[in-house]
Amino acid sequence: MNEGLISKRYAKALYFHASDMGEETLLYHRMQILETLLRKMPDLRTTLKSPMIPTKHKVDLLKNATGKNAEQSYLDFIDLVVTNHRTDAVQMIALSYQKFYRQKKRINVVHLISARRLPRNALARIRYLAELKTHGKVEFSNRIDPSIDGGFIFQMNDIRIDASVKGQLDRINHRLAQMNKSII
Repeated sequence: MNEGLISKRYAKALYFHASDMGEETLLYHRMQILETLLRKMPDLRTTLKSPMIPTKHKVDLLKNATGKNAEQSYLDFIDLVVTNHRTDAVQMIALSYQKFYRQKKRINVVHLISARRLPRNALARIRYLAELKTHGKVEFSNRIDPSIDGGFIFQMNDIRIDASVKGQLDRINHRLAQMNKSII
């Protein structure tokens, strides 16, 4: 069984378990924290994967990693993954849980990358239009990346629109390279 399938099954079961306890939203936020920690701290991932680290230490790490007063569904999750020797899949399970939660709650993820800061009213308008288009809630983020030289990159779920100057120049460069190959 591959890791993707395992993580999806755990995430789905965890969602329904947390939902039965009324904790699915709290758990969603905790899974965001957990996934961010695991992504930014490779040593934590290595420790969780290591067969040399005692189970009790892995449990303590996972319990303390995301802060105090953890939901019972999170504590049950930790017990389950440690008991089934799936601590190596915790990051994938956390990502899968977030994705499943968003699907169930009809939440769309929107990222907007711009070369410079945009006015608040423009960002609010973009968010509003995304909500109208998707008929759901939107998790919206805006990041400033001067390296795109101008324009923007808009991503909503799996749709990406690159209207940046850098993106346009890259496409022109690619076309010229293709034309050059066909001439030679």
